[in-house]
Amino acid sequence: MEKVDAEAGSVFSARLGGRELELAVARGPRAKELLALRVAVPVGVGIVGFCAQEDVCLAISDAEKDPRFHRAVSDAIGYETRSLLCAPIAQKGQVLGALEVLNKRGGRPFDAADLAVLSYLAHQATMVL
Repeated sequence: MEKVDAEAGSVFSARLGGRELELAVARGPRAKELLALRVAVPVGVGIVGFCAQEDVCLAISDAEKDPRFHRAVSDAIGYETRSLLCAPIAQKGQVLGALEVLNKRGGRPFDAADLAVLSYLAHQATMVL
């Protein structure tokens, strides 16, 4: 969050079998509420699920306009997701998890440098997971 100047962030880890991503860590203004939901996202659902399925990093400047955005989680905790960055944590085709950060501070969109930073951090996370 600090390196890309984001309001909130989360780490998802893949459950055994790699069919679901389970929220492991959350930080930000609604993190406590998010963790209480015990979120599990099927691979392929939402931005985080799409990134994990396709093994791609994405920067979304207007989440509400993206058809892949799964607003149910934001709605459940009362948090407006405006922009986001997501990067899969994957190695040799195996999904281990994903990193996601939300809402660039100052209302600016995330840029290519932010995406590169998150991608690098996701790559480093493969060594931990």
